[in-house]
Amino acid sequence: MNIRVFLRHTLDALKVQVNIKLTALALAFTFSPTFATAASVPIHMQTGGFAERPSIRVAHNPDKVFPLAYDKKNLYSANKVANHPSNLALMVIRDGKVLHESYNDSDENSLFFSMSMSKSLTAYSMAGLVCSGKVDINKPISEYTTELGGTYSTAKVRDALMMASGAKPPVFAGQPVKGAFKQITLHKRSTIDIYKNYTERATEPGTTFNYYAPDTIAVARVIAKASNEPNMMKEFKEQVWNQVGAESDSAMNVDKDNVIPANSSFSATLRDWGRIGLWSLAKNREDSCEGKWHKEANSKQITNHRKRQGNAFPGYGYQVWIKNDHQYWWVGFGGQRVGIDTKKNVVIVAFSHKENYMTDLYKLMDEL
Repeated sequence: MNIRVFLRHTLDALKVQVNIKLTALALAFTFSPTFATAASVPIHMQTGGFAERPSIRVAHNPDKVFPLAYDKKNLYSANKVANHPSNLALMVIRDGKVLHESYNDSDENSLFFSMSMSKSLTAYSMAGLVCSGKVDINKPISEYTTELGGTYSTAKVRDALMMASGAKPPVFAGQPVKGAFKQITLHKRSTIDIYKNYTERATEPGTTFNYYAPDTIAVARVIAKASNEPNMMKEFKEQVWNQVGAESDSAMNVDKDNVIPANSSFSATLRDWGRIGLWSLAKNREDSCEGKWHKEANSKQITNHRKRQGNAFPGYGYQVWIKNDHQYWWVGFGGQRVGIDTKKNVVIVAFSHKENYMTDLYKLMDEL
């Protein structure tokens, strides 16, 4: 056999081996449980899949469902938002009537995870404790709980409510360390154990806005301790969920110690998110102690100078983003939004897996 023939046979043999390995690799990916599971996760869960992680079922009351009124309109701006490839669901409500409701890769039974919109619901959950005198937001957090330590030893409850505890700036999306929330929701770490390691003070409490998940956790632990409960669920149900007239059950993530990671934990259907928005709008106008609390929470308490988070909002209330004196937003990473305008009597709810069209969403609010 000459050298040319030998080289040709050798090359052919190598090609066969490479093809066999490539085929085996392709089959491995095709039948890999991890690959198949990832592909089967609904797109509205792909912001993290947190809604499918260990959670508490939050039952609704079928005898007290608040009926939604409909007056469907062909709104160009709403259609533009709804047709964006990143949008998963959109609802537009004006004067108490649903003008637009749409779903993409989801439906009316989908439980939409709220990411950091949960922060706003945590603040609202404190209303009853404040009005009953069980919590004074001008007192130090340490009078209610010492679980977190650090800057939370002397920072006031109000400081944490308006994201001004004085803690160091976050590393990623309000988190002190990337991957912290994932570890918590997978029951690998407890909420308190992971966050208490990142409470070193950087600024004087109450002076500087700093969007930081442990601030929300501090608020939630004050709620739990002041109500003599292991977590904030009792107050959340009494002060929020049981008042909105939900038509479906919702879910709340818990960690391995059954503590609610209140900075990002709640899931509900689009229609029930619409009901929560309508409830908030009504609560904001209520002439009561709780109504005053909501109006205060939904008003500017501190200026957003940093612009690292929430660059569309010049101010911040109590765990709520403030656009102006009549418009506030609940904001979640990945494009979860509820916008409420008390002057226009409008509620907008949007869920996404990317934030690449938020400008169009804010324009929709401006044009209504």
